[in-house]
Amino acid sequence: MALAAEPSVLGVRVATVLGVDEAGRGAVLGPLVVAGVCLEEGELARLSELGVRDSKTVPRGRRRTLVRAIARSGARGRVVVVPAGTVDRENLTSLEREAVLVLIRDLDPRRVVVDTPVGPPAIRGFRDSLASRSGIPRDAIAVVPRADRDHPAVAAASLLAKVVRDAYVVSLRHEYGDFGWGYPGEAKVQALLAAWCAEGGALPPICRTRWRCVQDLLSRHLLD
Repeated sequence: MALAAEPSVLGVRVATVLGVDEAGRGAVLGPLVVAGVCLEEGELARLSELGVRDSKTVPRGRRRTLVRAIARSGARGRVVVVPAGTVDRENLTSLEREAVLVLIRDLDPRRVVVDTPVGPPAIRGFRDSLASRSGIPRDAIAVVPRADRDHPAVAAASLLAKVVRDAYVVSLRHEYGDFGWGYPGEAKVQALLAAWCAEGGALPPICRTRWRCVQDLLSRHLLD
């Protein structure tokens, strides 16, 4: 989605809201994708009219259609793609915070709503960190559980993150074989990891090797 010029009326900056969500946080194969969708506050109802809602409730084939509709609506979007190797080296919460800061810098909103990547006790600290590093007032940043369900801009970001991550996964399958969508409970993921271990004890570079399910698999392989 292309960046548009910052909206204004007679030289006065229009109030805009940035919704942020991720896809792939719980995956063991493939990237983490953090997406932001920014639009004027007055256009939020338009997203709902388009049928924008939490990506988990939208069939995969419908998500791309909705993302194209979001782009045509005038909303601006950006994504930050974090490869598996980086996830292995860093803390997930820190990575998501850095991604949100990149999205704020690029899209320059007046208000930010984030589907929380942390538990309730850590929400205040996550929000305060965003405020101190972005320059956006604390009361203009909301870090909210289930924001992808309840806020149209976050739902739009949820769709964008899913569509972009799916495209990365489909591309990676051409190189590594069909591993489903990269989540540890999938039989195709377990089969691919077991095959790599059996063939040499190594793991593919698209794997987050610190995940417990991967370490358990490696331990079983060493005992065989």
